[in-house]
Amino acid sequence: MFVFKAAVVGAGVMGGEIAQVIAAADIPVVLKDVDQRFVDTGLQKAREVTDGAAAKLVTKGKLTHEEGDAQVARILGNITGTTSYEGFGDVDFVIEAVPEKMEIKHQVFADLDAVTPGHAVLATNTSGLSITEIADATQRPDKVVGFHFFWPASFMRLIEVIEGDDTSPETLQAATTFAQQIRKMPIRAAECPGFVV
Repeated sequence: MFVFKAAVVGAGVMGGEIAQVIAAADIPVVLKDVDQRFVDTGLQKAREVTDGAAAKLVTKGKLTHEEGDAQVARILGNITGTTSYEGFGDVDFVIEAVPEKMEIKHQVFADLDAVTPGHAVLATNTSGLSITEIADATQRPDKVVGFHFFWPASFMRLIEVIEGDDTSPETLQAATTFAQQIRKMPIRAAECPGFVV
């Protein structure tokens, strides 16, 4: 499965960086949170990372100032901030990056199950909660997978792709391919305390 549009739920610093990584791979991404100030924080983080990366390339002579500005505009133009699920009807891959509380994750996954197309992969950035238990909040546990970024997401290349009890081989492959699409190094992990790293 090729991802044409993605979404990130949870626009904290981590969510903002994850959205930036996706946008930098030229994939449109929706960045959602419950309050506009959180969305603004995530968008600001994405801008800081994008500005910093472009400035390095300009300093090294790999881009002109104009090309750097154009790159920043292109990447940030791929990110849409929102406080609603309105733009989720055509996403292919969603990454949840909300606080590490099962009840919050269950609510988010129940919402995502209702608002995303049936083919969409629902991924969690959890660093230790049960993928299987998170998937229980959906009608498609086969489409739920762990997709754990390391901090800072814009710099660290590794992503743990974690299989829940019901995660299908197709979902695992889709998540692995998406990690490569956004220029990351996927490592597969079974569901166990702490995963791989």
